[in-house]
Amino acid sequence: FYLHLIGMVACAGVYAPQMFTNIAANMDNGGGERELLDSSSMSGNNHGLVTSRLMSWVVGASQQIFGGLSSTSLLSNRALEEENDANDGTNDFNDLLLLLSISAIVACVISSLALTVMISHAKGMIMCSLVFNILASLVFMIGAFFVSPFGAIMGIFLVAFNAYFAYVVWGRIPFAACNLATATSAVKANLGLSFVAYSSLITMFCWSAFWLVSAVPTIYITSGCDAQAGACENEANGLVVFLLLVSFYWTYQVIQNTVHVTVAGVVGTWWYVPIEASSFCSRSIGDSYFRSLTYSFGSICLGSLIVAIVESLVTMVRNLRESGDGGSVFLCIAECLLALLRDIIEYFNSWAFTYVGVYGYSFIEAGKNVMSLFKTRGWTTIITDTLAQSVLSLVSVGVGLITGITSLIISYTHGMVFGDELGASAAA
Repeated sequence: FYLHLIGMVACAGVYAPQMFTNIAANMDNGGGERELLDSSSMSGNNHGLVTSRLMSWVVGASQQIFGGLSSTSLLSNRALEEENDANDGTNDFNDLLLLLSISAIVACVISSLALTVMISHAKGMIMCSLVFNILASLVFMIGAFFVSPFGAIMGIFLVAFNAYFAYVVWGRIPFAACNLATATSAVKANLGLSFVAYSSLITMFCWSAFWLVSAVPTIYITSGCDAQAGACENEANGLVVFLLLVSFYWTYQVIQNTVHVTVAGVVGTWWYVPIEASSFCSRSIGDSYFRSLTYSFGSICLGSLIVAIVESLVTMVRNLRESGDGGSVFLCIAECLLALLRDIIEYFNSWAFTYVGVYGYSFIEAGKNVMSLFKTRGWTTIITDTLAQSVLSLVSVGVGLITGITSLIISYTHGMVFGDELGASAAA
């Protein structure tokens, strides 16, 4: 994993300056307004539409991003001159920061209240989530009747499935509620885990930005792209694109699963040794996070790599299908099967990483224990986990909806309008 990060840094260090120099020279020559050539004119040979579309995006995005950097001084001077004229109805950056800060505070407060409600009313929350799924599918069915017969049939199927699922699992709600209340109590006792979660979001954002800086120049230079001509001599190498996608998804999965293992370790400590995991920033949080980044990091990387490979294949098949290069039915089936395989692996990993965090097992050993769990517990484990997940999904939707409405009310009452002159005039 570390070697692949070093490779990405090397690609950014080697190819990014070359691409920037190429685009800057094109901007100096007045080539920033040229349109991209059609994908068929990129090369005299027959190339795949997937890589052609990719190269069009790479060249266009490179001109938009890096070309804008080369003319920053000119644009900034012009922006300063027009600042007074552009502020009719729009708000400055301070208003945006204020709105984001208020929204974050509201989201934290509502999330804390939701956590308390899930602890004290876990059984009722599970029942509400099951009823909500039935009502949501019913609304979808009614709306589908006015759109297409096929949608109506799907709506009827969803209503029947959700109703039957609620009927079957209704007797398992008390056990699922006990598990949900226990898990939320452990998290509430160690709310310092929220810092680990939020820091992972920041890390994911930084990784996405760095990946763009590394991946786009790599494809740009290795394909012989020229900003002045608006085209590339060669198509993007499929293997290079695949490896770059694996790099992106692999790191993303590692960051996400590190948090998963950390939380599992803290909850395990809270269960077995409560005195060490019963405060906001308890010692178990730091210890679990340290174990995730050291002793268990190899297991995290191995499990994450499997998902990253399948996810990369799904992305490439989807792009190939959307290119319309024939065989769309078979590609659609292949994408569906790969997506199903990805979901199965991710679900299996979620249990395996729990064993890694709680007991310190290796990924292989944890996988064997997960298989033993499924053999002994069967559908009980899956149904219990599904019921808990439905509640968490419902709470997430509720928190997001309330936070969004609150932000909308604040922006409306204070006359906050964000966007360019056209958006400001439209809002007015």
